Amino acid sequence: METKPSQPPTPTDPVIEEARDYYQDLLSPVFRGRKFLHAGGLAVMLASQARGLAAFGAARPFLLAHGRGTGEMPAPEEAELAVLPVHGEDVLDHFRQSEAALRQLPEAVQAAIDDWDPEREARALCGFMLDERGMDVIAGRRRYAHRPAAWTALEDKVRVDAFWDSLGVHRAPSRIVPADHDALKKAARELDRGMGTVWAADARSGLHGGAEGLRWVRSGHDGSEAFEALAAIAYRVRVMPFLEGVPASIHGVVLPDGVAVFRPVELIVLRPDRGQRLLYAGCSNWFDPRPEDREAMRSLARRVGDGLRSSVGYRGAFTIDGVLAEEGFLPTELNARAGAGLGPLTRGLGDFPLTPLCWAAAHGEALDYRASLLERAVLTSADGHRSGGGWIVTPFKLREHGTMELARDGDDFTRRREPDEATASLVSGPHPLGGFLSLRLTDAALPAGSPAAPEMVRALRLADRQLGSAFGPLTAARNARP
Repeated sequence: METKPSQPPTPTDPVIEEARDYYQDLLSPVFRGRKFLHAGGLAVMLASQARGLAAFGAARPFLLAHGRGTGEMPAPEEAELAVLPVHGEDVLDHFRQSEAALRQLPEAVQAAIDDWDPEREARALCGFMLDERGMDVIAGRRRYAHRPAAWTALEDKVRVDAFWDSLGVHRAPSRIVPADHDALKKAARELDRGMGTVWAADARSGLHGGAEGLRWVRSGHDGSEAFEALAAIAYRVRVMPFLEGVPASIHGVVLPDGVAVFRPVELIVLRPDRGQRLLYAGCSNWFDPRPEDREAMRSLARRVGDGLRSSVGYRGAFTIDGVLAEEGFLPTELNARAGAGLGPLTRGLGDFPLTPLCWAAAHGEALDYRASLLERAVLTSADGHRSGGGWIVTPFKLREHGTMELARDGDDFTRRREPDEATASLVSGPHPLGGFLSLRLTDAALPAGSPAAPEMVRALRLADRQLGSAFGPLTAARNARP
């Protein structure tokens, strides 16, 4: 789910150069010569991860993918590759099916892994998982940077409010109620500010993200559709007021010598004109909140990082998602893992090894991480190099890879024949669930500081016209604190 340009700029700032050289030297002894089984993602994503470790001299890896994806596939000399036959009904179901396949691999796949690693010395690297229980070993290989249950529990939407309260974090009011229609309607009546309420499922069926386990119950609706959907996957549901404002996140990395915190990232969450679903469409670091909001979010991330370390011994990357509402940033969820926003934040860093650094920290490698150096390098790059435009998985079937060069014409994108006439491009291609679209914005697309969500709305409107997709009318969030 990349939105990067084909050739990221080469870092030239002295702080970035110092940090890149330092962390490459720091991490090389950790990964040099080691074998890794990369699992739990599309082949193009796993290949990108593996290339990062290959730069440290890691051995030729095995990629255990749940689909091919859109992008550059690994060459045979780069890695062994097996693509599991996973076919989910939606994004969450696809992850569940993938995890079920990892728990019981086809005999031929297991044999191929054993042939690749006959000494069983490899470690398994796995990204986001809905259910970590019993997954400390994959294909007979112990996990590297495996997340303990105490860490993943904080991603449960019905448990995180207690964590915020333990740290004295200001948040929106909420109610945790049984997945009972009458209880949900009562909570919604008490909390509705005029734009409805948001209902979030617990983690009974595993973790969920990308707005998949959420429903927006608009004012005047009884939420029967939302109740039926959530009762099928949850015992309890959190009800909160729908908050007007730009959805945003703040990222940090918990290290032994401190917490490195970065800059806010816009979460592109679009609103269909009807129904109870919200549409997650990626993230971007084009948007600048007010200076005081930026510093409040960074201060919150530092406090949360310290709280994670002291309460559950946390190490590595984390993300706080929320909304820049009228009263300021209000957190709604905590991701005890690297968030998608790290991509746009670090796009200008070139081959900077942030992901391997986070893996090493989460695994507990005893290194001199220099949290302050990491923070300065990422902030310097992210403030100076804006990237991200949005991406989305759609059930609409896309069989071919393609790129449309775009430029604004009034309130719409239109196609351009020549790339030098374009200010954006829309990349499309196949995905196990149907299709994948990625909007790539250039520096000429919109001024730094502007939200990218309206550009994604325009891009999906064009996709409906040009590709025949059926996203329909969408709106972006209003900036409640311009």
